[in-house]
Parts: sequence; C-alpha cells; structure tokens
Amino acid sequence: MPSPLRKSKKVWILTKREGEIETVVCVTPTFRTAYKLALFELKIAKPCLTELQARRLYHKLGKCLIWNTLEFESFEEALWSPIGRLAKLQQVPVKRA
Repeated sequence: MPSPLRKSKKVWILTKREGEIETVVCVTPTFRTAYKLALFELKIAKPCLTELQARRLYHKLGKCLIWNTLEFESFEEALWSPIGRLAKLQQVPVKRA
C-alpha cells in the first residue's frame, strides 16, 4: 500500500519537549492527526487548547505549543520547569529528491 505522505506537499511534525530536550515524535499528513497524537503520546488529559483553537493559533502565529493544564497552569511553567512537557506542532514543506 502506498504511503499517504507520497503526494503531500507539506507535512506536520510533532516534537516533544521535556525540560531542555526536544525530540521528534512523528510526521503526519494532517493537523488533526498530529494534534491527536500529541495528546496521546504526551499523555495530555486536559490540553490548553482545543483542536480548533490550536489550528487558529498556528495560522495566526506560525507555531502551536500544547501542554497539560492539569500539571502546569501557565506556558512559562510548562516551558521552564525541569519536568515540564510541551508538544510543538509545525508544518514543513516536503523536499523531493
């Protein structure tokens, strides 16, 4: 079966940030898939943004960061805490060889 990313011109990259370390979790063809995988992979029970809010924020600012509001109240706390976890969603163009 052919890959769904075969004809995509852009893909979404899900990056997990824990403390100071950033690791790429997956690459997906749609924002919805990346958002749902962010909630599942990072065990986010109560996200700071809904899917629609996250999509609008990305289109407005060019980046989208999601964290669990049950663990951290603010963005700064989730970002700079040694046990802080964030999901970063970004869209990148596909380079064909």
